[in-house]
Amino acid sequence: MGLFSLTLIFQLFVLLNPLASAPFLLQAFKQKVNVRAVAFKSVLTALIIAIIIVLAGEYLFKMFGINVGSLKVAGGIILLLLGISMVTPKKEDHDVSTADELITIIATPMLTGPGVISFISLAVIQVDSRISVLANVFVAFALVSAVFFTMALFIHKINMKVIDIVSRILGLFLTAVAIEMIAAGIGFFIQDWLAANMLAGTLA
Repeated sequence: MGLFSLTLIFQLFVLLNPLASAPFLLQAFKQKVNVRAVAFKSVLTALIIAIIIVLAGEYLFKMFGINVGSLKVAGGIILLLLGISMVTPKKEDHDVSTADELITIIATPMLTGPGVISFISLAVIQVDSRISVLANVFVAFALVSAVFFTMALFIHKINMKVIDIVSRILGLFLTAVAIEMIAAGIGFFIQDWLAANMLAGTLA
């Protein structure tokens, strides 16, 4: 794999799902808060969290003795739940009063939430190149920034129905990725079990 991977960038973009944050940006607009400032600070905060995970996430999982199979299954379950929630969204009241609260909620868990954290940690292990993962993270966040800037620019014209439809489509893709991760994690455990039995049979 080269420095950039379109597949990884797209998967990260879907996971970050900037469209899901549209209601919070709309809330900022209604409360006459600087929407562009909220959007910029939210993406920057989320990016900093993602960078920390790229640099330290693998060590944290090793510290707790979590292997690749467990991480794939756990990450897959989290992504599956996120995907299902995106495909079948519920109406929620976004009662947030201050810009700082909006930035905190959008940065995490809306952008860099549990799904993104587990996915990035797993990507570092699989790709075995923090520089490559970091480069793809930057590109994905650049795309998110573009979406946020566009939404902030046309916030008064946002059609929530269109955003809802696109979010559902992205959720369907995310659900498929989650199933692939869970299957790969289970496959890892099966291979490990077969290898252990073969070794035991050889020693016997």
